[in-house]
Amino acid sequence: MDTGLTISMEQKHPVIPLLLKEMDTIPLDFHVSGEGGFIDLFMCGRVVEKITGLAGGLHPERRGDCLILSIPAEEMKTATAIMDEISEIGPQVRTGLYLKGSGVYIDYRVHSSAADDVTRIVRRIIGMGNRIRVSDLGPSPGGITAIDSVDSRIHLGVVSYEADILDETGLLRDTDCYIEYNFSRREENGFRAVVYQGNEFSVGYIRSPFLDDVQRLSGERRIPKAAILARTMNGRYRSSTFVPFSMMDDQLSVLYGASEKHPEAKFRLVAVRSYDRSVWDWV
Repeated sequence: MDTGLTISMEQKHPVIPLLLKEMDTIPLDFHVSGEGGFIDLFMCGRVVEKITGLAGGLHPERRGDCLILSIPAEEMKTATAIMDEISEIGPQVRTGLYLKGSGVYIDYRVHSSAADDVTRIVRRIIGMGNRIRVSDLGPSPGGITAIDSVDSRIHLGVVSYEADILDETGLLRDTDCYIEYNFSRREENGFRAVVYQGNEFSVGYIRSPFLDDVQRLSGERRIPKAAILARTMNGRYRSSTFVPFSMMDDQLSVLYGASEKHPEAKFRLVAVRSYDRSVWDWV
């Protein structure tokens, strides 16, 4: 996918200026609860103890050497509506969510064949005034660079596994194709994915009771994902999931939990590694 798109919205909260004194960029995820939207900020490593003191009154959740801090986000519902529109425009993958300065940024990779749809969505965003903005639109440096960018904000790990779910997924019938998705949402037909085969690509849906439970359990544990890549290997579904390094144990617990419910999937762990460029030799 050859085009990058970034939308942003202003985010105000008294704790944000304090956090940004410790971190230039803070990875995040989001959720809607009742009538309100929230963002979950992920802060890991050496800054955790200091941030615990700064944000202790907001009751952050400790997860390994990370803190998860949820704060209200007034514009989140509006942003979610725009994100839903972007998710419908054809080949696209969301590649980053983060707080920088006083803004929440959402990065996408899309294909230039969707230029008409992107133009329509940009026009709608401009009509909203400054509530949501288009921060960047232009040539994309590619998927690996996008993963590197996420890794620069929060160190990633890769969890790779195999399962006997090819007959359920509806995709990956050919050994020379692979798919990319990120569990951003489940539609009636399954999880929307970009399917790559040779120099061509298409949009399809991946579905499986095993994957449904992986997504549900991941959501309950609030595990953000930078990307999920999958392909056929040894006649089985092989998936590599990019998650924060500090949350790999949580991701493993999710996979083991789903495999206990679905023993027919014959889950098998392949790799658990810290991310660096060498992972592309075997993913």
